This record gives sequence, C-alpha cells and structure tokens, in this order.
Amino acid sequence: MPDVKKILGSPKITFVLGGPASGKGTQCAKLVEEFGYTHISTGDLFRAEVAKGSREGEMMKRIMNEGGLIPYQLTVQVLVNALIAQPSKVSSVI
Repeated sequence: MPDVKKILGSPKITFVLGGPASGKGTQCAKLVEEFGYTHISTGDLFRAEVAKGSREGEMMKRIMNEGGLIPYQLTVQVLVNALIAQPSKVSSVI
C-alpha cells in the first residue's frame, strides 16, 4: 500500500455509519452542502469495483451476494485508492 500520509497529508475524514435506509446518504448530502465535504460512498466504490470485473470486484460480488460484509482490509484498500485518485478533493471527506 502506498504511503497515504505522504500523498494526501492529513485530511479530516468522517465516517457516517448505519444500516440500510437509515439516512446516511441524507446526512452526507447535508454535510457536503453545509461544510463542503467530499462524499465518498463505499457502496458506490464496491459496485464500481464489481463492474470492473477485477479480482477484488469478483470477491466483493460473491460476498455481497451471500449477504456478507466486505472485509475491512478490502474496504480500506478501496477507500485509499479512491482518495489517491482525487487528492485535490481530500481536505474533508465523509
């Protein structure tokens, strides 16, 4: 894994957690509007990885189809990749 701190500095990252349909997206939209955060959705990242057909995407697809949770290591890797892909937007992320 690349040295994220060297690439991104020390961005403020806020995690919004909750079950399906609990209002995460609604709250994130409000944080974006009020504070100018960049919203990165792990669900969107997972679906994009699956659509790419990568090895990780195939693993995610199998886990999601079985109703499981994506392992934290894979989740972190996908998030880091997304942050590195858009470093100019990473001062505040939800």
